[in-house]
Amino acid sequence: MSFEIIDHDLHGRIGKLYTRHGIIRTPTLAPVINPLRSPFPLEFFEKKFKVDLVITNAYIIWKNYGEKAIEKGIHELLGLNVPIMTDSGAYQILEYGYIDVDPDFILRYQKVIGSDIGVILDIPSGAGGTKYSVEWSVKETLRRARRAKMLWDIDGQGMLLVAPIQGGTRLELVEMSARSVASLNYDIYALGSPTQIMENYDFETLVDMMATARSHIPITKPMHLFGAGHPIMLSLAVALGYDLFDSASYVLYARNGRYILPEGTLRIENITKELPCECPICSNIDIESLKEMPEEEKVAKIAQHNLYVIMREIKLIREAIREGTLMRLLELRSRAHPLLYRAYRRLRKYIRLLERCDPITKPEVRGLFIFDGHTVHVNPKIVRYKEWLMERFFTNRQYAILLPAPSVKPFSIDPRVRNFLNKLEDKGIYPELCDILFYSEVFNLVPIELCEVYPLSQFEKGEIGHVKEELEDLIEYIESFIRRRKYRKTFIILSKKWPLRFFRELSSKGVEVLEGKLEKALERIERSIVLS
Repeated sequence: MSFEIIDHDLHGRIGKLYTRHGIIRTPTLAPVINPLRSPFPLEFFEKKFKVDLVITNAYIIWKNYGEKAIEKGIHELLGLNVPIMTDSGAYQILEYGYIDVDPDFILRYQKVIGSDIGVILDIPSGAGGTKYSVEWSVKETLRRARRAKMLWDIDGQGMLLVAPIQGGTRLELVEMSARSVASLNYDIYALGSPTQIMENYDFETLVDMMATARSHIPITKPMHLFGAGHPIMLSLAVALGYDLFDSASYVLYARNGRYILPEGTLRIENITKELPCECPICSNIDIESLKEMPEEEKVAKIAQHNLYVIMREIKLIREAIREGTLMRLLELRSRAHPLLYRAYRRLRKYIRLLERCDPITKPEVRGLFIFDGHTVHVNPKIVRYKEWLMERFFTNRQYAILLPAPSVKPFSIDPRVRNFLNKLEDKGIYPELCDILFYSEVFNLVPIELCEVYPLSQFEKGEIGHVKEELEDLIEYIESFIRRRKYRKTFIILSKKWPLRFFRELSSKGVEVLEGKLEKALERIERSIVLS
């Protein structure tokens, strides 16, 4: 076993990936190292940033060091003792269209230089290829993956092997690629060719690609997302089941004068008063001094700040998984950019994938934060509850009374609700004859017996409002619920928040809709039950 899952939330997992040079805690980000041009000493990655994994390019190592890397080993060559992942040179194919290396050779080269994790030399699909060219890249990558696995089964012990999934933006080809390589039982799988998509901020398409690939890879296998390094979108990728990331963004942004923050990016020349960060770099320098530094020194400082921010986000994501608040972090980050928010809303299409690893509960759970109507449709805990209630809640009672959910939680302790229930008990209507349920735009229906169960009282919500789509879902849910239970009669008591116009459709289907105060509603309920 090379990958052990410790905890999970949504499809995000905290795990341990076992390698020859130590354990990698996931989710994690591997900073991309170019040994020929690093903005600061390579030892900083291990001693200052304490990263669990770094990644470098085996093709560049071979072109510049050749046999020397074999003699010394990649760890001695870089002066690091942490696990090292090597890419095969496929990125150079994406950039330049060709590299002069044999797939079998570069695979063996990664092994003999002592890589902990190696990647086969695949053919990137890219973002703008024709259907023919993308299909060819998928088939050629699959052919190479089969051959690499055959070679690895013979003499490949020691190095974990990564199989990239290709297909670009053509989801049917991504699915075909994922299904095919999943049968080969690689140690790690990776989504290839996302870089151009991320550069264009096309996060909706990225969600489709990530979800399609992840859906067809076994839960027990870790997934890598190439080229993902900005903290703004890492929680989204983790929520969809991605465990490993790599990026050179920390230094590429720095060379362009871009200062990374969890919510976005600032340009150094536009910062005039103070650096909005308290990392070890920003705590010991002011903006004026930073701007006046020689260019290489300034790049080194900004690159270190950027990497501190990215690694902090990784730690924050791991803690959110432990606490069960990954959805909360994801929603906060998604509101930092309109296109990212559209991608977050896209998760509704992949609710089954989010729920695949999502725990039902945890020993110490945090309440849900419901920001708007979209949360209701993308949070697996809410969606799962609605399905369970529809499928599993059955009683022998003949009538149902639906009350508007009060603001007090749990709903059953609201004084007006208690008074109403007492009067129902006095008249022998409740609990013998009637189910009491609360309706709202969050959980749709909550039986009074369950209103204290997590998360039915453990949530805070903003003003969702009566969005047409949410209202239609609620009406459809109530109609289906009462139809399946075959109540002799159902009563819906309205409030100022829920006037008759919202429930006119139900009132025309044999449901008695009651307006006014609870006392008056009680009289009509009693009369209807007696007459029936």
